[in-house]
Amino acid sequence: MEEELIMNKKMLLSVLIIAFVGVAAVGTWANYVVSAESTGNTLTAGELGIELNRPSQRAFAVNGIIPDSKEQIEYKHLFFSEDEYFVNIRNTGNIPGQLFISSTETSAVPSLEENVKIYYSTIPNDPNPIEITGTPVDTGVVLNGGAFRPLYFWYSYKNVDSAIQNNEMGETLNVNMNFELRNPETSESTIPGA
Repeated sequence: MEEELIMNKKMLLSVLIIAFVGVAAVGTWANYVVSAESTGNTLTAGELGIELNRPSQRAFAVNGIIPDSKEQIEYKHLFFSEDEYFVNIRNTGNIPGQLFISSTETSAVPSLEENVKIYYSTIPNDPNPIEITGTPVDTGVVLNGGAFRPLYFWYSYKNVDSAIQNNEMGETLNVNMNFELRNPETSESTIPGA
C-alpha cells in the first residue's frame, strides 16, 4: 500500500512537471499586437422620389371613344398631346426603385368601367400591352437614382350588347393612374466595385 502511495505521488508529480513545462513553454512565445481605429463613419438611409413628366404636363382626354370590333380587342393610343402617348417616370431619389402601376376607374354607368380597359407598355408600339388594374403591377422597370423611363398607354373599349352600350353613350370614364417606386428586395449596387 505504501508502494502504491509512493507510485501515485510520483505520477502526480510527473503530471504537474509536464503541465508546468507546457505552461512555461507557451508563456515564452512572443506575440505582437497592433491596432488602428477608424472613426467618424456614418450610414445614411437612401431616398426614393418620383416625378411624372407628361407632354405639356397634361392629362389624357379622349373624346368620342367607340367600341372595338366584335372579333378582337383594338388597342388605341391614349394621347396626352398630339402624337404623344407616354409619361416619363423619373426617380428623383438616390437609390434604385422598382416601378409599379395601378389605376382606378369610375363612371356614373358601371358598365363603362367594365368595358373600357387601360393598358401600358415600355415599348412604343407594343402589339400586346399589359392591362392596368386596381392592384399595383410590377412593370419590370428598375430606375436608379436620377434615371427616367417612358411608359406608353392605350385603351380598349369592349363591344357588348347594344342595349348596354347605348346606356354608355355620352358618359365619362374617370381614370386615376398611380405610379409607385419601391425599394427592390434585391438590386444591384450603383456604387462601382461594390
